[in-house]
Amino acid sequence: MKSLRCSLAALTLAGAAHSALAADTLDIVVPFAAGGATDIVARSFEPIFSQQLGVTSVVRNVAGASATVGTAEVAGSEGNPNIIEYAPAGSLSIQPSLKELSYGPDSFTYICRTVSNPMFLMVSKSSDIESFQQLVEQSQEYPFLYGSSGPGTLPHLAMAALVVNSDLKAEHVPYSGSGPAMNALAGDEIQIMADTETILENYDLRPLAVFAEQRVAGYENVPTIDELGLPALDFAVWQGVVAPKGISEERASQYAKACKATVESERFKTFADKAKAGIAYLGPNDFEAFVKRRFEANKQVLQDAGLTQ
Repeated sequence: MKSLRCSLAALTLAGAAHSALAADTLDIVVPFAAGGATDIVARSFEPIFSQQLGVTSVVRNVAGASATVGTAEVAGSEGNPNIIEYAPAGSLSIQPSLKELSYGPDSFTYICRTVSNPMFLMVSKSSDIESFQQLVEQSQEYPFLYGSSGPGTLPHLAMAALVVNSDLKAEHVPYSGSGPAMNALAGDEIQIMADTETILENYDLRPLAVFAEQRVAGYENVPTIDELGLPALDFAVWQGVVAPKGISEERASQYAKACKATVESERFKTFADKAKAGIAYLGPNDFEAFVKRRFEANKQVLQDAGLTQ
């Protein structure tokens, strides 16, 4: 009887190990406060992704220090197969150049890139400002405040580069995510933001210009930055999924397959279309190479804008 019990226990443990992914709860870290662009997309991505994997998953907002608190937690969970990050561009490709962190671009297992969107320069629709020229003119007498989802995030980088390359007078006020920044814009604590079409669709805002090489479909009347007579400033806010270093190749492959299936699903495509979140899938190797290229390019932009020491 004892031998039978031991055999059954061994079979149970072997089965549990084989189906560990299905038995575990997956922790999906979003390194911003709830309500921002990254969080909005992540919460639409999560249920499809978890269904593809056959797991229970939980989205957990870990805001702080321009998305580096949550990103550092994932990077520090080396070998843990049950935590991943729905990661924004800034925490992976900008922040490691701005300050000493416990992680860098080499600290992750790359799973996939999901979406990418150009940023718009925007004001509240209740503002009397209807053009970039008007914004610049008014700022000469009363310098404006612009918000961002945190120091060193892409919205901050885009606005800092714009201020350096134009006559706009504006100072930076960081927040813990796009959601809190939008609340500040609605309350006139700040007057300007740079963010994505997802934010434009979810809040009552007026775009003045787009940080892209070409005008964006649906916003044909919104000029590009270089059409305003300024140097071309091309910034896109992209997002993707990363896991800690040290997870098994099998688990990384499962995540990669589930991510590809999620991004290609009709449900996610429908959400992306409504939210104006441009699907821009990249697989693990291409995503890792892309992040490392953007890291080097952003480092140069930061130096040019005087944001590095």
